[in-house]
Amino acid sequence: MNRRIKILFPAFLLMACIPLSALEKKNIPYYDGDFPKRGNRDYLVERCVLDLKLPDGKKDFPTLVWFHGGGITSGRKHYPVNIDTRQIAVAAVNYRLSGELAQCPDYLHDAAAATAWVLRHIAEYGGDPDRVYVAGHSAGGYLAAMIALAPKYLRTFGASPRQLAAVFPVSGQMTTHFQILNERRKKDPATPAIFLDEYAPVFNASSGAPPLILLVGDTRVEWPARVEENQLLEARLRRNFNDRNVRCILLPTFNHGSVVVPSMLIVSRYILDAGKK
Repeated sequence: MNRRIKILFPAFLLMACIPLSALEKKNIPYYDGDFPKRGNRDYLVERCVLDLKLPDGKKDFPTLVWFHGGGITSGRKHYPVNIDTRQIAVAAVNYRLSGELAQCPDYLHDAAAATAWVLRHIAEYGGDPDRVYVAGHSAGGYLAAMIALAPKYLRTFGASPRQLAAVFPVSGQMTTHFQILNERRKKDPATPAIFLDEYAPVFNASSGAPPLILLVGDTRVEWPARVEENQLLEARLRRNFNDRNVRCILLPTFNHGSVVVPSMLIVSRYILDAGKK
């Protein structure tokens, strides 16, 4: 069931010297005027922006929506390594962070709003709205998986997971995210450490999901149970919903942090190969 990719060269060689596109738009607000807004509005305006890097001189290009990691409590938008931005546009997204100004599901709505914005507007920048991909690392991988598997979030903004060409969670949590449990624990100290409810990608598994490529590191050095959670999601989608598009790729020797480097090479190649079909 799992696809194991054997890495035959040192990790530092994976840092491909890919030239960056010269075209960039920064701090674009992604809550359109007709998008519903929830939570602290000032924080939403401050935080809910994205940077857009565009291939120079290209038309009908694919676009990757990228969510940063940081446990939903830290981090900021950045472009991922090893994406060929000569041919692929990247939308690097900020979302509200868990704390006094934002709580679950504010950041889930932000991830959906950003994705819906790209689906709605990328053609204005020369991109192909039928070739929009979503990826993220760690907490960003969790958000990407939720966008793919829980249609209600994109539906809120007039979009659907079926519009996505593929989704690539990188070392994402597939149970209810631990920071969501931390939020609950402030009210109920008895909240368990592991939970499955509507905020768990595994709980939301169903038929009709976009192609889902789950990328994780080596179980010996990854975040505890991260590999097994991703394997469980793959098994559930395959066995319960006959999903033949889901894949879980394990990357030997790579840990929770370093796995993003080879993962994005896989993502870049997947997107470019899909464009040749």
